[in-house]
Amino acid sequence: MTSKLRVDSILPVDGAPTNGGGGIIQVKSVVKTDLFNTNSSSFTDITGLSVSITPKFSTSKILFQFHLGSFQNQNNTSRAFVRMMRDSTAICVGDAATGHECTAAVCSRANDDNHTQFPVSMQFLDSPATTSAVTYKLQASCGNDGGTLYLNSPGTVDAQSGNTASTITVMEISA
Repeated sequence: MTSKLRVDSILPVDGAPTNGGGGIIQVKSVVKTDLFNTNSSSFTDITGLSVSITPKFSTSKILFQFHLGSFQNQNNTSRAFVRMMRDSTAICVGDAATGHECTAAVCSRANDDNHTQFPVSMQFLDSPATTSAVTYKLQASCGNDGGTLYLNSPGTVDAQSGNTASTITVMEISA
């Protein structure tokens, strides 16, 4: 019996050749399964949801993807905000200059004291323009609404609540 390997192309470890673009050079990820909560009105790091990557080339792009399995403010008439960060710089945020620019916001606007669990996912193609280590992470805030923001749990655990997992994945993409 003879074996045959048929492919359209094989990409080198450094990604696609010059002017080829789009080759994945490296992938890093993290999974958070434990609970995070905060009642901070300013953005604070979500512990356990950060990934460091050292790009091979300064021309590379970094595809930053995250998924929050359950994200909400326990006070159902209050909001929960999340933003993507590259080191200490907020990326992929609104530009309305309200002072609380974010990547995503959720609010159930229910007064029935039930705890609604929202999944939140996002991806962004970043251009860090460096070959030094870069840390991608998420920050969360309740803004001025008050309440307590919960990640991976509804806060009040009962038979209907789900404890979830959240992830960050970053990929270096050749330019």
